[in-house]
Amino acid sequence: MGLMREARTIPFPELADTKEAARLLRRPTATLKRWRYEGVGPDWIMIEGKVAYDVAVLLDYVRKNTRVASVRALEE
Repeated sequence: MGLMREARTIPFPELADTKEAARLLRRPTATLKRWRYEGVGPDWIMIEGKVAYDVAVLLDYVRKNTRVASVRALEE
């Protein structure tokens, strides 16, 4: 009898193209293209000349850009 090895699963990212990423971020596709050119916005992936975004990275980008209302704003 051979040793049984546990199957390991490697989590693979869910990828979105520019159009889908723009829809998720509620921005025009041109904005995402400009962000890439300017070196801002969420990180992106280039595979065989095609741009893709990891959906988890998009979610992290949204979380990092989420602002909490200040106490002063809440009092008004």
